[in-house]
Amino acid sequence: MDALGKLYTSTAIVTVNVEGKLNGITVAWVTRVSWQPPMVAVSIGKTRYTRELMDRTDSFAVCILGKDAKEIAEYFGTVSGRNTDKFKKYPYTMSEGNLPIPEGTIAYIECDKTGQFEAGDHIVYIGTVRRQKVLKDEPPLIFGEHELL
Repeated sequence: MDALGKLYTSTAIVTVNVEGKLNGITVAWVTRVSWQPPMVAVSIGKTRYTRELMDRTDSFAVCILGKDAKEIAEYFGTVSGRNTDKFKKYPYTMSEGNLPIPEGTIAYIECDKTGQFEAGDHIVYIGTVRRQKVLKDEPPLIFGEHELL
C-alpha cells in the first residue's frame, strides 16, 4: 500500500448528455475547489469515452453514490459507453438540467463546465455548480486503499 491509497474520497458517477447520448463514468477523484462561486473538479482518464463526451458538452453532473451502490459503481467504472448504453441496465431519472441521475445516487451536483487541464494520464474538468440536490441523507460510498468501502 502506498501513501496515495490513504486518500479516501466519495465515489461518484459523472454523467453527461451529449445530443441525446447519455453516458457516465465512476470516478473517485472529485473535489470542491471553490466556495464562491461554488466549484468542483473531476478527473477522468484521457482514454475514456466519457472524456471524449466531456469535451463536447458544456455541462455535467456529479452523482454521489450511497453505500449500497457498489454494484452500480463497479458497472459504470468497468463497462465502456462506446459499446454499451449503461443506462439500459439501471434505472435513472433526468435532472432539471437534463442530465441522467442513476439509481443509487444519494446527492447530485449539476455543473457548467468552466475549465479543464491535463494532469498526467487524466483531464481535470472544473465545473461551476448551478444546482445541487440531496436525495437521501446517508453516508456515501467511499473509495480508498484501492477499493470501494
